[in-house]
Amino acid sequence: MGVQSVPLDTSAEVFEVLVECWRRMTIVERVEMVSQMNSDVELLALSGIAAQRPGLSPVEIRHELARRRFGDEIADQAYQNLLA
Repeated sequence: MGVQSVPLDTSAEVFEVLVECWRRMTIVERVEMVSQMNSDVELLALSGIAAQRPGLSPVEIRHELARRRFGDEIADQAYQNLLA
């Protein structure tokens, strides 16, 4: 079975090698990789929010990330006791 979708910034041959590496990974290795990717994306998002809105406190930055992820209502409820 061939790769169905190749990223635009990667050749098909290189992507096939990458997919084969993923296939050889154990479930634990895959979960660890996804967890690290999630952490990396969260740090990028937090950094982006801080750069766009430099006056926000660390709690306000996290609230903004929650707002973007889950919407205003859930984020506001989750952070209602943390925001002054």
